[in-house]
Amino acid sequence: MKNFLCLLVIMLLMYSCINKTDKDRAIELVESKYESSGQKLNFDEAKLDSLYNIQPRAYADSIKKGNELDDTLAVLESQIEHLSQKESDSVGLISAALTKRRYQLLEITKTKPQFVGWKLSGVRIKNVKREVISFNFNKEITEIVD
Repeated sequence: MKNFLCLLVIMLLMYSCINKTDKDRAIELVESKYESSGQKLNFDEAKLDSLYNIQPRAYADSIKKGNELDDTLAVLESQIEHLSQKESDSVGLISAALTKRRYQLLEITKTKPQFVGWKLSGVRIKNVKREVISFNFNKEITEIVD
């Protein structure tokens, strides 16, 4: 029974060593791409982030800004009838610009955030101080994409 437990512990340790993280797989792909170039890469500050066709934060911001613009436009429209013609024309131009921006935000909200892959950023070339490069990967992190 003691031998069985030891064997089980050893197998678990081996499995945990073999099981790689997404970042490890991404680093291996980059290393394999650069192994023949002679350049040495430093992954100490590298960070793996998800990529979206539109970032979820930008999507939420566009909805919030659109609602704020709707409120502003409603206020402008309610006050425009009490102004002189010259002032009314000026406010009308502002209102038209805000309406144009509102339509742009509506287009953004039609595009839902969708996961498209991964990005490994902060990779440095050793012995080159300012050179920082990034790499994009497919969803499964099996290949580098442009």
